[in-house]
Amino acid sequence: MRRLATLSAMALIAVVAFGSSANATFPGTNGDIAFTRSINDQTEIFVVDPGTDDTVRLTRTPRARETMPDWNVDGTRIVYSRCGRAEFSNCDLWVMEASGSNQTRITTTPDAQETWPSWSPDGVHIAYTSNAEDPFQDIWVIRDDGSDGTRLTTFTGFDAFPEWSPSGAKLAFTSDRADFDDIWVMDADGTDPVQLTFGPKIDERPDWSPNGARLTFSRNGNIWVVDADGTDALGLTRNRRPEFNPTLSPDGTEIAYSRIQRDDRVGIWVMRADGSGSEQLTFGRLDFFPDWQPV
Repeated sequence: MRRLATLSAMALIAVVAFGSSANATFPGTNGDIAFTRSINDQTEIFVVDPGTDDTVRLTRTPRARETMPDWNVDGTRIVYSRCGRAEFSNCDLWVMEASGSNQTRITTTPDAQETWPSWSPDGVHIAYTSNAEDPFQDIWVIRDDGSDGTRLTTFTGFDAFPEWSPSGAKLAFTSDRADFDDIWVMDADGTDPVQLTFGPKIDERPDWSPNGARLTFSRNGNIWVVDADGTDALGLTRNRRPEFNPTLSPDGTEIAYSRIQRDDRVGIWVMRADGSGSEQLTFGRLDFFPDWQPV
């Protein structure tokens, strides 16, 4: 399953039904959930309070698509991707304060799509996906000031959706190097890749539990969990409507995710970590890529 890094809003929905971006889950108290909302033919970053459903818009950049937010370890900053409005336009990584202020560009790679950012537990590094040297994408890491960009994977194929383990020692990611999209784990320097799930299902967008013991991911439009060594894979949802983008809460008790409705609207939903008690949290036309703030 070959993909490029950026897509139009409607094309995004066709893809994210089967897997999407990576977001960090750091231990802590559950804060707001950042997410992407399609509005006025572009996408913007919003946050929602899961306790009150109050929603606040953080970005308002004309003629741009801002998407894939990821909180840092103390919940004070967000890294995200800003793209032009054309379907496969240039995308760079930006960071901003939790309030949406002080928006700062940290990558400036011409003619590349740099997307799916994930902030490290040390608060200094950001892993991300780039097609700068491989049209099917690789995983890179950069410092949060934009320096020391380093390519971690060199497989000629699809390596994407990196996610730091809570200790910072590992990165989980999706790769098709074994023919199907599966969940893999490697050391943070890109060495020692280990396959955790095995096709023919499409397994994408891993997210670690706050204690590092398990990962949640999307499998063919449902939410699954698996132990960090690849054992005990368990499906949490079995719905006909596609569900994707799972992100665990900082206290490990809940999972936020996106669900496509019968009218093709997409909302952010929340359920308990065992898959029970699902409730809809946002009601935009297209809401996706949630990430939970640690506070």
